[in-house]
Amino acid sequence: MVMEQKLKIAQVVSTFPPYRGGMGNVAFNLADNLSRLGYEVTVFSPQRHFGHLNLDSYFKIHRLQPQLRYGNAAVVLQLFFYLLKYDIVHYHYPFLGASLATTLAKLIKGKKQKLIVHYHMDLVGQGWKAAIFKIYNWSHLRGLFLIADKIIVTSDDYLTKSLIYPLAQKYWEKFCILPNGVNLDYFKPAAKDPALTHKYQLKDKKVILFVGALDSAHYFKGVNYLIKAMENLSREDIKLIIVGEGELRSVYEDMVNSYDLNNRVIFTGYVPDEELVKFYNLADIFVLPSIDKTEAFGMVLLEAMACAKPVVASSLPGVREVVEVKKNGRLFKPKDVAGLVEQLNVLLNQPELAKEYGLYGRAKVEACYSWSKITEELLKIYQADL
Repeated sequence: MVMEQKLKIAQVVSTFPPYRGGMGNVAFNLADNLSRLGYEVTVFSPQRHFGHLNLDSYFKIHRLQPQLRYGNAAVVLQLFFYLLKYDIVHYHYPFLGASLATTLAKLIKGKKQKLIVHYHMDLVGQGWKAAIFKIYNWSHLRGLFLIADKIIVTSDDYLTKSLIYPLAQKYWEKFCILPNGVNLDYFKPAAKDPALTHKYQLKDKKVILFVGALDSAHYFKGVNYLIKAMENLSREDIKLIIVGEGELRSVYEDMVNSYDLNNRVIFTGYVPDEELVKFYNLADIFVLPSIDKTEAFGMVLLEAMACAKPVVASSLPGVREVVEVKKNGRLFKPKDVAGLVEQLNVLLNQPELAKEYGLYGRAKVEACYSWSKITEELLKIYQADL
């Protein structure tokens, strides 16, 4: 599908690879697929000192120098001037430091620019952050939704349980459902890598895998509950591999030490994308133990499913649309360590059932979650009313 007019598309996102995070992963794959179809795409994201991105695509990346930075948050006022050149601005929310520039550009351009707000997740936060997020949600979001042409959410389940649901009902005609996707050519089943099996001493072991950032911005991933579950799993035939990096890693390592789990829990640190699929294929079970609605989908679930792995995840809005109970995985209540242990044991004790779940998961992502299909649906949203 190609537009008659070659429109300029800006993807505006707070984090971007090589930083590991779901929102940046979505922006990368959409930009990549759109550019390969011949569209002129530029990604705008704050400058970060986090490795080098090996890029084999046609889109451009413009790294913006922030005027102010706090964690993953960054104020980039100069973005306004760049966005004036674009026909479509695809703004990945939350990127609070870009909201003013995005809003002003749309107000100046009017109908000459189409603003797509991609609402990835509720801003929940903890402590003083929760209060700030609440004020923002009920002030600026109203104006943003008012001027937006379309608003994307990943699932109807998440939307109806989201903090924005009361506001969404006022702008219902603008809302579109667009799930996240996965690269099926890259993430696919394969044998366990012998070198990694030897390195981590995994012979005759069943592997439970977690993949995600370990920084404070991803506090909600629930790694501490997964470690507690390992303490309660009274068996010597399993190992937990935690793939990811961030300042909370030392906290989780201290937990592992205190529970005397050093011989059963492995921290790999940062793993580059080109190696990540090998870790998925090491796994017997993939786990996403997130604790609140900041987790709106769980792209790592799709990656694990694409590798034909059974998944166990917290029963959260959005996540439970990806995980079909007793078909491709199991669900448990957030923060429920006993429930997590129970579901892990079901799959650990029934390897044939785990295999069936994995095969069903691969079939599901092939049918519903390939990036090519997701991009086709996005183009329909871009083209609407043009």
